[in-house]
Order: sequence, then structure tokens, then C-alpha cells
Amino acid sequence: MNVYIQTGLGILVSLLLFLIGYRQTIGAKKERTKNANHSVHRAILRRMVTEEYTPKYKDITRVIEGKAREFQISSNDLNSEEQILNGLYTAVFDSELISSSQRILIEEKLNSVFAEIEEEPIKTSYSDFQQMTFEKRKRFDNVGLMVMTTSILGAVVSLLFKYLQTNSFQIEWLLSGAGVLVASIALLTTISVFKKGKESGETPSKRTAQIASSEFENDVMKALEKLNVKYSVEPNIGNLRPDFLIESDNDKIVIEAKAWGELIPLSQIRRTTDYLNKLSGIDGIKQVFLVTKKRPSFSVVKQLESDKISVVPISELSSALKTRGFI
Repeated sequence: MNVYIQTGLGILVSLLLFLIGYRQTIGAKKERTKNANHSVHRAILRRMVTEEYTPKYKDITRVIEGKAREFQISSNDLNSEEQILNGLYTAVFDSELISSSQRILIEEKLNSVFAEIEEEPIKTSYSDFQQMTFEKRKRFDNVGLMVMTTSILGAVVSLLFKYLQTNSFQIEWLLSGAGVLVASIALLTTISVFKKGKESGETPSKRTAQIASSEFENDVMKALEKLNVKYSVEPNIGNLRPDFLIESDNDKIVIEAKAWGELIPLSQIRRTTDYLNKLSGIDGIKQVFLVTKKRPSFSVVKQLESDKISVVPISELSSALKTRGFI
């Protein structure tokens, strides 16, 4: 019976220390991030309503960076500029405290910023991608270190409990301590994975969204390299910069990569459609491929596809290029 009490005590100590540590570090950071996002939204909305301020993309970026310093977090943890604009538009559209004339004026100002983004989509630079990847890896390392530290402390407490009972120490107890260590690591790792999965269902931050986008573009690049095709990355075509351009037998094929999830905002579908239509209208472009992680719903595909535009999941990219005779 004492063995079960000893093991249970060690695992319980590890669990409590992990939950306390998680809440004081990662949990506290999430709360600061939530408050910072709310502060950014409130600050810009107040200026638009009371001072007839016209938001600019660069101004929003500066506000994000300033609020990040104020709340002692990384600007990559906050919502992206586009997410903030969407939130502002929704708040204005749904507010009963704003007069109809003022609401129309504010919506027109926001639409001008959206038009600016549509004309020149914002791309993540390689240095920004490296920084965001480093921050993501650092968070993963911190959670792993917390799991190991609290598991070791739990194992030590279980051995100390046995020592205080008998006032002696036996080598055989190390096996029991090792069992507590392994069980604690397994339990805390499971909890960490569960928490990570729960957080991934929340609104993605700027860092999460951009890392996912960059990683998916890298996957598309690897797929093209396996096909041994000649391609260029972000070429300048008619003042537009698609993700990839394939040149084969005087044919030019454009590939745009989108790491879309299951739910795709209508505004994003509309902007993507306009952007793909602009690409397909450039002289010399024979076909435009929109490559996604999974095939979107039929209604989304119907809005996007045309004679020169095809929506292809990355698993079917190779066969799509071969079927159309591009490789």
C-alpha cells in the first residue's frame, strides 16, 4: 500500500507543480496577449469614432508593436493587422451606438485599407519567419523543460517520503523513483499536447498564421524540387509577386500556396479570387494553380476556379501538372 501512496504522491506533486508553473508562465502570457489585443482594438476604434481617424496599415503595425512592449510580449503573439481590421469592421457594423452616417464613413475608411492589402498582399520576410520560428521553438523548449523539472521534483518527493517513513535509504527505491519519473513525464506530456490542441482551435496569432503559411510554402517548394522542374520564387510578374513561377516549353504556370484550414473567411476568399484573376490575366500566363493543404468545399472551389485557375491540394499537385502536360 505504501508503494502506491508513494507513487501517487510523486505524480500528484509533479502534476500540481506543472499546472502552477504553466499558469504562471504560459497562462499569464496568454492573458497579457488577450488584454493587448483588446487594447489595440479599443485604441484604434476610439480614434476612428471620436476623431474621425483614417487607419493606415503601417499605423496599425506601429500600434501593435507599441502595445506588445507595453504588455511585455512579442508582437508576433498578437493578432495580425488584417485580423484587427476584420475585428474593427465587425464591431462597427454591429454597433448600435454609432450613427448610420458615421458607420458608413468608417466602413469606407476600412474598405480603403482592405483594398490596399488586396492590391499588394503582405508577405513574411525570411528574417521575420526565422524570428517567429525561434519564438515557437523557445516556447516548446520551455514546456519540455517544465515537464522534466516537475517530473524530477515529483520523483524526489516520492523518495523523500519513503526516507522519512523509514529513516533509511535503499538502492531498490530508485526503481520506484524512476517509475514515478516516467509516469509523470507521460502524464504531463499528454496534458501539454491536450493544451496545445485546445489552443490551436483559438484565433491564430500573427506568428501562428504566418509560420503555418511559410511552412506550407516550403512544403510546396519541396514538392516542386521532387518533380525536377525549373521554378522561381516570388517573381515580379506584372507588379504582382506570386509564390512560384514554373517556366516550361515557353509556358508559364503560376502557383499560389494557401495554408487554409477548414474555415475560410469570406473576405479572404474574395481577395484571393481577385488576386488569382489578376494573375491569370497577365500575358504569357497559361495556368494558375492555387495549392492548398486539403481540397476546400465545393462552394469555395466554384468561386475560385475558372478556365485558367485550378484549385489543387498539395497531394495532387504532381498529377495535376502531369495531366495538363506541364511536366
